[in-house]
Amino acid sequence: MGGSHLAIDHIHTDHIDHIHTDHYDIRASDRFWQWQAGVAALEKLLAVINPIEGFLVSFPSLMVHNCHLKTYVLLPQGRSRSYLPAAAANPALPPLKTLPLGSESTSPFCLLLSPEVNLLLNYQGERGLHFSFAPEDIHSFWQQLRQQLPLADLHPIDQWLATVEMVPPSYRLVNQFGQWLLELSQPQPLPTAAPKLPTAMAADISILQALSHEVRTPLTTINTFIQLLQRQENLPQRTYQYLQKIGQEIQDQITRFNLWDQAAEILSHPSPKPPLACGQTSLDELFTANLCRWQKQASRRQVKLVLDYPTHLPVVLIDAASLDQVLTGLVEYYSQTLAPDSELQLVVQQAGQHLKLELRSPQYKHRSDLAALGHLLLWHPATGQLSLNFQAAKLLIEAVGAKVIQRRDRQAGEILTLYLPIAEERG
Repeated sequence: MGGSHLAIDHIHTDHIDHIHTDHYDIRASDRFWQWQAGVAALEKLLAVINPIEGFLVSFPSLMVHNCHLKTYVLLPQGRSRSYLPAAAANPALPPLKTLPLGSESTSPFCLLLSPEVNLLLNYQGERGLHFSFAPEDIHSFWQQLRQQLPLADLHPIDQWLATVEMVPPSYRLVNQFGQWLLELSQPQPLPTAAPKLPTAMAADISILQALSHEVRTPLTTINTFIQLLQRQENLPQRTYQYLQKIGQEIQDQITRFNLWDQAAEILSHPSPKPPLACGQTSLDELFTANLCRWQKQASRRQVKLVLDYPTHLPVVLIDAASLDQVLTGLVEYYSQTLAPDSELQLVVQQAGQHLKLELRSPQYKHRSDLAALGHLLLWHPATGQLSLNFQAAKLLIEAVGAKVIQRRDRQAGEILTLYLPIAEERG
């Protein structure tokens, strides 16, 4: 299509073969600045054409705030709406419709559909950014996305694509978008070299990252097949329930290994400033969405998790996904290290301008048969089970900017306290 493609340095504009890539890690890629440049150029484009009809679809989060289009955000599996910025704290946010997208292998994308212009942005990891104004590329991408989401409520977009004839935009608009992209596509300067990690620690990190990747890849494939089987017609109810349980177990393990990878990444790239401390989170929504999963996680080790918190908790200044990772890591650590039939209490209270989360284990009956496996893992020789040790769990806490205090009390036993800053209320 004349004028619908524009090649810029390493930014890919060739035909889209598929929307799946290997599990992407935006922190590990040195081309993520291309994706950031594409989103910034999209914001400039929207400011110029100012569309009032159409759709904006994105994954894995909201890309553009100041937009009047109908907005759909596809959330990674297991993420609740609290993963998004709080609309009450930012009145500029558009009305959102969120849908779960359970594929670990889907790469970040943003799709703009409007009478004025149509654009696809797709970040493909080490291959860099793909963008296209071509109607055939956009139709192909949408068809493959719908294969992943056959039951999702995306019919308004299906009807729009069926009735509207998309045409490539003018050469001037494509050229202007390319200029913005060139201006914004400047790689960030390399940071000053961090102190070298000890050889033994660096080896542990490499092993942990490799192990996490090797396990997640087949688990993700199995999970995909389970989802396909569940969509079969005339599937017996009992078979469906079995598949659902298997799928949840597999997803729990994927989440667990994601957590390991996150701890290794933070340790191998220490930052003087908390890299994950951003966003706002409703703890009511976070607890509602994840409590059953945490309790099930603890019960596998014969530990009972009890949550005690008041109603109508204030919003805290922390990213929901990051806080979920922290609490998942702590539940894993305590459920692995506490003796069977122990009780783990999560008590939430307000303390001035902070919200105080306390993890208590009154019995303080720690397992005596645990062995350290390197600098980040604990090993249970009798069962072969592995989990993050406290050092790794603490890394995740500090990475979200929370203050951490650990102490022992004669009555309450071991207490770990997290202090989370409360967001200011806006009238």
